[in-house]
Amino acid sequence: MNRITIEIWLWIGKELGDDFASPSEMRSIREESVAEGTTIKQLLDDLAGRYPPIARSVLDTKTKRLLPNIVVNYNDRVISPHIVHDQVLKDGDKITVLPVYMGG
Repeated sequence: MNRITIEIWLWIGKELGDDFASPSEMRSIREESVAEGTTIKQLLDDLAGRYPPIARSVLDTKTKRLLPNIVVNYNDRVISPHIVHDQVLKDGDKITVLPVYMGG
């Protein structure tokens, strides 16, 4: 088993309950154990299955794709949505889910 950190920067902290630490209303953090070979997409799919706010705000559970207004950082680096499907998690990895910011 690998231990990873998942950090979600969306306004769903109160809805996630006590399973996530919520230092602010917008920031939620959880340590998660995942099996060897688990990809980021598999992790997000698993979390969406357990937490309806994640299913509603992060991942389209029918297509298993990130919603278009979401970006994922892998170990503090922005990654392509295509990499989310294939990137295998390793012990100590950090996944950060952020909204896409637009405007000027």
